[in-house]
Amino acid sequence: MMKKKYKFMTCNWENLIYLNFHMDPELLAPFLPKDTEPDLLNGKAVISIVCFEFSNARLFGFKIPFHQYFPEINIRTYVKKKDNGNIKGIYFLSEMVPKFMTYFTGKFIYGEPFSLRKLKISKTEKDLKYFIKDSGCEMEIEAGKKNMHSDRELTEEEEFVIERSLAFCGKASQNARMYEVKHQKWNLVESSNFNFTIKKIRHISSDIQNVLLDKKPESIFMTDGSGVEVYKDLFI
Repeated sequence: MMKKKYKFMTCNWENLIYLNFHMDPELLAPFLPKDTEPDLLNGKAVISIVCFEFSNARLFGFKIPFHQYFPEINIRTYVKKKDNGNIKGIYFLSEMVPKFMTYFTGKFIYGEPFSLRKLKISKTEKDLKYFIKDSGCEMEIEAGKKNMHSDRELTEEEEFVIERSLAFCGKASQNARMYEVKHQKWNLVESSNFNFTIKKIRHISSDIQNVLLDKKPESIFMTDGSGVEVYKDLFI
């Protein structure tokens, strides 16, 4: 049998805000697929809360009715294969959306950790705010945009978080499945006035909750985003 890649989704991810926290990798490891391990930055695992605008979605080339624009917030970490440390990517711990079909398809068809949340976005030309308030989760994340692009070089942490082309999914008792995520190079957005409050995230493990609720992020930044193509392997 041989693998052949097929494109199963296209969409836009734009106006991304990243809050990045550091965590003891030994506490994170039990929540990862069994054939992966934390990819470390200076000896620490990194957990990111990432907010973005999701739009223009097509599944196998077809538009998804009533799901062409909405905000999403995910909580993710960074992993590598145990048998090949050069294979690195993102692993999603939580994917929060306000649209039922996205939640249903992601959770029950693709096995991703989606949850249906009362998630909204408020934006002007210069300000952007994502917020959730329901029984299971409560957070607000806000940023002011000074300029659409920043010319400065990426820091080590920014490059570690942004430059990822693979996504892993699967439960801790399983081997991971991999998806390839293709997009043009994302640019830093010159930003200011980052504000956030995180009061509860009850649908993730207590060890990870404690990091996100009790610690300050090591870094916060924005990128512009772009069109995205998502590929999966097909055995033929």
